[in-house]
Amino acid sequence: MRNNKLYVPILLLFLAATLNIAKAQTRIGVRTGVNFSNAIMEMENGDKGEAESIPGFHLGLTIDIPIAGDFYVQPAALYSAKGFKQKGKGFGYSNDFKADVSYLEVPINLLYKPKLVGGNLILGAGGYLGYGTGGKWKSTSGVLIGDIQIGDSGDVIFQNDGSKGEFGTYLYGKPLDYGANFLVGYELFNQYSIQFNGQIGLANLQTEFNGVKGKGKMKNQGFGISLGYKF
Repeated sequence: MRNNKLYVPILLLFLAATLNIAKAQTRIGVRTGVNFSNAIMEMENGDKGEAESIPGFHLGLTIDIPIAGDFYVQPAALYSAKGFKQKGKGFGYSNDFKADVSYLEVPINLLYKPKLVGGNLILGAGGYLGYGTGGKWKSTSGVLIGDIQIGDSGDVIFQNDGSKGEFGTYLYGKPLDYGANFLVGYELFNQYSIQFNGQIGLANLQTEFNGVKGKGKMKNQGFGISLGYKF
């Protein structure tokens, strides 16, 4: 996560621009929660990669902008921890392998919040843009690439072209991600909320190699639980 600080100004600029156009009834909030993320993989030969979910977290700011009646637009700026693990079929040889990665994400959802038992039901859907900033990988034993031992842990990187990778690192995929969001939750006192989130990655993160596109596929997916507070 050594590059995370480089992207903090991007989040601040996004929030400042949104605040400048927001109306008086716009509500700013914070959101945090737990992710359970995974990766859908398909090898060059068509075989499916077997990956399992890992826990992470997300944290960031949200802005509820009313548009009509019970409908709102909610842009947000989030730090989100993602990744996957594999048992017995990991990176390199048959090691248990785990990749923890960090994304900066800008989801934009359309919310419908009708009254329900003293509060508001929350139903929403939309899309997100994400950018991978780094991470860490580890294995239960040393990983071999050819005849070279590179250890049992290291950094995760994101690159568009796999030929530009760094020795000892794990290339997760292309840095730019995008996909669809779905959520359902409940808001109490127009201030506190809990919601269940689903996320389906649509971007194929499989890298090119020397400019040549491969036939493999890799996409993020996950779900989570969030707690929110509006100021």
